[in-house]
Amino acid sequence: MNWLAAALVALVLGTSHYLDWPSEFEAAQDAAAAYRAARTEQERQQRFEAAVQAMCGENAAWKLLADGSVQCYTHRGHKTKKVTL
Repeated sequence: MNWLAAALVALVLGTSHYLDWPSEFEAAQDAAAAYRAARTEQERQQRFEAAVQAMCGENAAWKLLADGSVQCYTHRGHKTKKVTL
């Protein structure tokens, strides 16, 4: 009986470091969440750029300013209008 208890304690102590690691399922969930977050950020950036392009014009260039507004430029580089989303 003592040998069995000692073997069980040794088994638990010998494999306890595995309990700290995330399971494969948790790792897959974390990877999927990171992918969705990156995809959402990319889609948000594309929607923002499309909205700015629509406001400034099809052939216009634009620059995001520090205060969050957007400066529109002509295709020759002259400033046209400053817009805020």
